Amino acid sequence: MQRVQHARGWSFLPKATFIITLGLITAATGFKASAVDVFTDPVGFITANPVANGTAFIGVGLTQIPAARGLAGTASGQTLPVNITMTPGAFNATSQGAQFYVEDVQAGANAGFSDDILSNDASNVYLANADGAFIANNDAIKIYPHQTLNTVFGPQNQAGLFGSNNAVNADNIVIWNPVSQSGVTYFYKSTTATPGWRGPAGLLVDAGNTPLYVDQDVEIISKSATTSNSFKIVGAVKLGPTQTVVPSGGQVFVGDMYATSLTLSNLNLYTGNPNTGVFGSNNAVNADNVVIWDPVAQSGVTYFFKSTTATPGWRGPQGLLTDAGTNVLPLGSVINVQHKGAPTFLWTLPAQY
Repeated sequence: MQRVQHARGWSFLPKATFIITLGLITAATGFKASAVDVFTDPVGFITANPVANGTAFIGVGLTQIPAARGLAGTASGQTLPVNITMTPGAFNATSQGAQFYVEDVQAGANAGFSDDILSNDASNVYLANADGAFIANNDAIKIYPHQTLNTVFGPQNQAGLFGSNNAVNADNIVIWNPVSQSGVTYFYKSTTATPGWRGPAGLLVDAGNTPLYVDQDVEIISKSATTSNSFKIVGAVKLGPTQTVVPSGGQVFVGDMYATSLTLSNLNLYTGNPNTGVFGSNNAVNADNVVIWDPVAQSGVTYFFKSTTATPGWRGPQGLLTDAGTNVLPLGSVINVQHKGAPTFLWTLPAQY
């Protein structure tokens, strides 16, 4: 979650390849052969496509491999007991931010809820927030390392973005902060004896371990015709639903993290209840907007839910009479939700497989 999953057949879709690693280990003992089924999350890569001399919005899309799995105890404030063997301090945050997070993967209303881990001891993780209302006793959980600038773009800028001595000349990576409702800019400093990613901490401070959330987007602003045409984001397929906070009177940018093309209707963004979804109305001016970036036109395409009609549904550039609910969003799209009023709500994006 941005702070501030028997699966169907896996398709080999444009711009995404997923390798399923389902292992079967047979162990032989001195008495008789026995079999143990060992399953890992499906892994693979997404091909991201920056636009030379232009802007692209790219979802992080894939998690890192889970560092631990187990059950939660009863939360008390920011303290969450877990039945996982842990080395004290193994999941501690650094000066660059949280390096690990916990996700509730128990089937139910809270599946897909996640929070940053600030620190841990041998039997507890200490979270960024008091999450007793969201992570219940005996809920199944996973602890993940965050993706970072280093893991997504490479510590030596293997993604091929244009580096320079400052953010003015280099390609920019802009990360939206939903708390401050503003973008935070990073770039690759290439003209130095100690090259690396830099950000708001300054030109001398490495920013490579800045955490990137699995439901987060990155905006890549290319200033050069030599910017790489593509690079691969490697990781594990996001399983289960995902919960994201949509702030009152604000906006979020959520990257499609599922290995399939979404439609507006299966986003679960309009529920008819303003406490759980976007506000619908008779036109885009009054309704909450959902904006999808068109990298070719270099502009956003606006959709909204038309609720004041005998035939309600999603509407877009085709006009007020044409249903847009079945419009397929390009694989890897970033969904910009512009929530114009109250209240803040927790959007649950359903698993798509």
